[in-house]
Amino acid sequence: MAFERLLERAELFGMSLTNRIVMTPLQTRAGDEDGHVTPELALWHERRAHPGPGLVVVQQTFAWPAIKLARGLALWDDCFLPGMKRLADLLHASGSRAFLQLGGSGSRREGTKGIMAPSPVPGSWNMKVPREMSIEEMERFTLLYAEAGERAMRAGFDGFSLQGTAGKFLAQFLSPHSNRRSDEFGGSAENRVRFPRMVIRAIRKRTRPDFPLLFRINASDFMEGGLSLAQGIEQARLLTEDGCCALLFGGGGQERLWYGAPPYMMEDAPLLDAARRYREALPDVPLVFGGKTHDPFLAESILRDGVADFIAMMRPLLADPDYILKLTENRPEDIRACACCMNCQTWERRPRLAGRGIACTVNPEVFFPLSAQERGRETAELAKLHERDGEGNVPAERSLSVLVAGGGLAGLKTAQLLARQGHQVRLHERAASLGGQWAVAAASAGHERYRTLLPCLERAAREAGVEILLRSRVDRALVERERPDLVIAATGALPRRLDVDCPCGEENGPTRHFGMDVLRGSALAEQELSGRNIVVVGGRYIGIEAACLLAERGAKVSLVERDNLAAGTVPRIRSLLFLRLEKAGVRLYPHSSLFRICSRHVEIAHGGGLFFLDADDVVMAVGTVPCHPLQKELAGTGIRLREVGDCKGIGDALDAMLDAVELAEELRHETR
Repeated sequence: MAFERLLERAELFGMSLTNRIVMTPLQTRAGDEDGHVTPELALWHERRAHPGPGLVVVQQTFAWPAIKLARGLALWDDCFLPGMKRLADLLHASGSRAFLQLGGSGSRREGTKGIMAPSPVPGSWNMKVPREMSIEEMERFTLLYAEAGERAMRAGFDGFSLQGTAGKFLAQFLSPHSNRRSDEFGGSAENRVRFPRMVIRAIRKRTRPDFPLLFRINASDFMEGGLSLAQGIEQARLLTEDGCCALLFGGGGQERLWYGAPPYMMEDAPLLDAARRYREALPDVPLVFGGKTHDPFLAESILRDGVADFIAMMRPLLADPDYILKLTENRPEDIRACACCMNCQTWERRPRLAGRGIACTVNPEVFFPLSAQERGRETAELAKLHERDGEGNVPAERSLSVLVAGGGLAGLKTAQLLARQGHQVRLHERAASLGGQWAVAAASAGHERYRTLLPCLERAAREAGVEILLRSRVDRALVERERPDLVIAATGALPRRLDVDCPCGEENGPTRHFGMDVLRGSALAEQELSGRNIVVVGGRYIGIEAACLLAERGAKVSLVERDNLAAGTVPRIRSLLFLRLEKAGVRLYPHSSLFRICSRHVEIAHGGGLFFLDADDVVMAVGTVPCHPLQKELAGTGIRLREVGDCKGIGDALDAMLDAVELAEELRHETR
């Protein structure tokens, strides 16, 4: 078997596990407003249960109201026990062992009221200064943790986990960066671990001796003034003395969150060397290792090398609920791989996700709200009858002929979903290949994880019965010839042009390019750039990526942005983008506007005056505008037209995929 170690039975805490995969906690935002388990959350676990991970650590659950996140799970009262028991029973029925993670946010709490932490040190999460906790409050919270741990045991969970990484509540005590107390809970590494040890001992007193603890350890903060590897190892050793039975490996702290869930531009398994240090220091402590171990061949090699005993996975199982099934059937090539785009971490800034759990670019059906009728079904029955989350079919009662114009993410996903419903779908793409703007992004260095999505989407569309025609432009004549019941425009967007004063004339000034063309390699690809002055206008993803790419090739690059740099980008990616800009030597001009393009320079409004920047080339990356030619083309034909993706409204990849899911769901109800 190709994945013999990964899929073999194993023992942990004397419990038999069906494999060495541990599904780690993900803040799904799928509880109800009060913190109860919902049918959507139960369905989420049911879809990943056949076969399931050897151990499932259910998402961070809150032991007192003051620290609860929106739509997070709660366990500060017995009223939450019935839902928790149903969840534990569901996991046991699938053959998985079930742990419950207890945690809190500390200074990472949403909002500003009542934020508490070990010390009044603002974190990068919200830059609010928390109030320092008193010892009396720590004792109170210890009791609340213990009561929640006892409830987890009564609910039928096999063990519990404590969250001690990602800059969360307990992790803030462990790090000298966030814990600057001068009492017995601060100072030395031993003092800083004192409060987590108190919590462990308190839970131990209220639970069975065989109710094990998995501690999610912060290996290191990986920053000056933060928790070092040596200190982390010392703290881990002390935790094992109080009954910590195994370590779930993490790292990065609040200021380096990208180590906990590494995004696309980071190497696979960036914490592997740190894990080797822990293994050498604590050889007898079971180690669960994760952090971009999505590739099953990499996971297998880590186990074979003895670096870890178990592999932690979360995002791979979010992206493909049948990940483990495909491994057991030796079909790793069919896995719908996580793109590491981090859109699963953007729940707070997406109003369209209100009322549902988090979303996934690769698997946008996940946590789609259930109807009132569906919520009344048994979870197992619902999973079989209506597999929105994954690759199931939801047939429509009336089949339509559908023409999809555009083969980017929105067009491909819409075509696939409608064909799965039984509609007759033809997709026309005017270019020679599929993918649209996603293909451009995927071609850039560091975006290797993006490159698996398009082949996966194309294969799924063709298997669903979609007819794909390349180099085929949709116009009025084609539509009138085919006479479909429905036309879906997925025609994307065009680069936005700036109307800028250019007294020397465009032909005499710096050469102008679009950021998208730089990334796709059709602009500035062949020139020698060493010493060339290039001004990039626009400081979001495309502008930053283009600026870094050009600077790394030797150009002298200035990046001009009228707002904050990287505004609207995913926080965990934003910090890495700034580090890359710094390393590449890009000169930054935030809160500055392009005023005039002259023969050998540009003028920008900067710092209350005009500022001159030498420029041989100007790269425009100031966003896009919807491209919807079919609105005018099809006027008067009587053929129904719908839009998805950027032609409907500018968004990112997840927005495009959600457009597809929402339109397919709307049409499903129309045709029943």
